[in-house]
Amino acid sequence: MSVIEIVGRSDEITQRQRWSHYFVLIYGVVALLIGVNLRDAALNATVPYANSQVGIRAYYPQNWLLDSAGPYVFRVRDMSQRGFKTTIQLDVQPVAINTTARNLLDQLILSRAQTLSAYSVLAREPYVLPDERQATSMTYTFVESEINPFLESLPVVVEGLDIITIQRGQAIIMTFLSDASTYEANLPIFERFINDLEF
Repeated sequence: MSVIEIVGRSDEITQRQRWSHYFVLIYGVVALLIGVNLRDAALNATVPYANSQVGIRAYYPQNWLLDSAGPYVFRVRDMSQRGFKTTIQLDVQPVAINTTARNLLDQLILSRAQTLSAYSVLAREPYVLPDERQATSMTYTFVESEINPFLESLPVVVEGLDIITIQRGQAIIMTFLSDASTYEANLPIFERFINDLEF
């Protein structure tokens, strides 16, 4: 008579299996980091803009629509957004020697109050540009509604930020406009724009 011994499978992991687990985990972390890096690079991709007549060089988001045919030096808009299109606008105006940023802000307030619905100034504050130049900022809101009655929709509250600095006899006015509900999320785009702006 023979005895057959039945032994259960060993639950120990072999060295090869252990290294395979480590490799899969490392591979997953590296793939995640690469994916996040590629996503950030695509979201933060910029296009250079230069205007030698006014001495400005800037970088704006890659997929935004550029417009330089208005009463401003240039304007870019995020056309992929629904509703109000997030806008960055740059304007340069010649000024007299004794003109201050406060004078320019007062002019903007008077002209906008006549053209923008429910225009309201929230705050005026000193602002320091990345290159340590002094500027003045003004935040405000207004209500944007569709002009075309066939495309009428609910009015949108727009929040804006103007940064004004005076350099070499000209005022540089940097404007950021966004739907109030997405203003905080979109503001870093404008901050990157200002950091890269040269004038």
